[in-house]
This record gives sequence, structure tokens and C-alpha cells, in this order.
Amino acid sequence: MPQIIFQTQSKKFIAEFNQCLTAQMIQNSLPFEGTANLWGDEIYIDTGVQASDLHATLDVNAGDIAYRHEERRLCIFFGKTPASTTDKPVPAFPVVIIGKILCPPEELRAVKAGESIKVLVHEEKPLPKEPSAGDRKLTQAEIDALVKKLLAEKTAKAAGIPGAKTA
Repeated sequence: MPQIIFQTQSKKFIAEFNQCLTAQMIQNSLPFEGTANLWGDEIYIDTGVQASDLHATLDVNAGDIAYRHEERRLCIFFGKTPASTTDKPVPAFPVVIIGKILCPPEELRAVKAGESIKVLVHEEKPLPKEPSAGDRKLTQAEIDALVKKLLAEKTAKAAGIPGAKTA
């Protein structure tokens, strides 16, 4: 699953998007930046992105990332909202769940209203590949010997010597 970064001035949260159509549409619009708004223990960011509302629901959990179609908002739930009757978050309107944060939901309490949040694809740099025996670089002496051998085979082939190899 694609990893996404939510970056504030002082914090970075990594999340994973699922493979639903809405998540793909949001991911394709990254990066973008918005202002954090709070509604209880929900952070929402206006995205300006028009995405699908297929499979919208009111059933969310702390740690869910969702999309609100009508307002074009990204919502991150980390606890009770004003619509909650238990400790479980309840969105104000149906949302499409597009992913989960990978940190404990309580860590999102560090985000303050009005704070700028950048949302971008997490670009992991691949680790350097360990060289294998086939990846070994040739020495100059080995290169010279190969060139000499290939030239000798080419000369022999051109002279019509039977069994001569071609390069």
C-alpha cells in the first residue's frame, strides 16, 4: 500500500492509503498543502480535490483517514468527535475511508488548529544493492585480455578458420 506523509512544522505522521478508487484519486493529486481544522478529535484539511464518494460511511475508527466528498476534505480521526456518544469517532457526514495512520492516534493531538499540513507521497530511497559476484567490476588487465581474445576470435572467423567463435 502506498505510504503518505502528513507534515506539519514540528511533526511528521506516516499513513497508508488503501487501494479504493477515492484513495487513488487523492494520491494522484499529491502533493498538496492545507490548513489543519479541528472538530473534536478529528483533523480535517480542505484539499480542493474532487474524488469519488463511493462507499461513504459514518462508521469510522480512531486512526482512520477519510475523504468527505461534498467539502473536498481529508479527515483524520484520532478520538471522539462532537457527534460521538462513545469513545469512538463519528463523522459529521458520511466519509470514504481511504487509509490509516501508522502512529498511535493520540500523537495527532500535537496538531494545532491553523497549522499548515503538507500531504505528500512518502518517497523511500532504495537501499544500495549489495554487489553480487556477477556485478564485480573488471580490472583493466581483465578488460585488455577479453578484448584481445575477442579480436583474435574475430580475426580467425574472418580468415575462415573452422570452430572460430564470434563476438
